[in-house]
Amino acid sequence: MPWLPVLFIVIPFTELMILLEVGAALGVWPTLGIIILTAMIGYHLFRYQGLKTWRQVESQLAQGEMPTQSVLEGVVILLAGALMITPGLITDTIGLICLLPFSRKWVLAIVKKRFKSKVSVHSAHYNYHREEHYSSSSSGNEGRTVDGEFTDLDQDAPKIDKKN
Repeated sequence: MPWLPVLFIVIPFTELMILLEVGAALGVWPTLGIIILTAMIGYHLFRYQGLKTWRQVESQLAQGEMPTQSVLEGVVILLAGALMITPGLITDTIGLICLLPFSRKWVLAIVKKRFKSKVSVHSAHYNYHREEHYSSSSSGNEGRTVDGEFTDLDQDAPKIDKKN
């Protein structure tokens, strides 16, 4: 896979080079301060956005909806949190872009567009029948025949003595 060398060699090397340049320009303590500050900001944004997204998922599930978008946002937030905690200015910038709600939606749109042609989705559809009651009153159901079967549950049920 061509992205693995980039992920494990090129990005850390580039991060180190940038940190060395920033350290030479600003000094050691300001550079360490930037690293610690971005990690703290990333942690707090990660926590806030993650809890917000988790509440959205729970709310959508409680309403019987499929929380697809919220789950995808949760995955991006998780990755962004890992990037923000990782020392480095490139990963912090990418993490911050993924943690902010307006830019996260933009990132998700790009990712969806990229993978849309590579992923096929199959779903199953289940039919269910609603129970409808028809009457011969003026509800417009005159002449309709409803075919069905019934079982008398009292006939098959064991007899219970109700002397108590």
